[in-house]
Amino acid sequence: MSCNIDIDVKLNIHNAMLIREALFQYTKQDSYEFPSQRTSTIRDFIRQLDEQIEANLPEDHDH
Repeated sequence: MSCNIDIDVKLNIHNAMLIREALFQYTKQDSYEFPSQRTSTIRDFIRQLDEQIEANLPEDHDH
């Protein structure tokens, strides 16, 4: 089975923020200079969540 199959996940913004925080807590002690492949993959997903959260915040929300 190929690992190059993309999936789409739908979350509401609150759950996305909760998952983002949990993933951050899970990887925060890992090296930023020499992270493992697993940590790099998780951090890439965190960046994707950050982009989607930011793009979907209401206009009147103060960051």
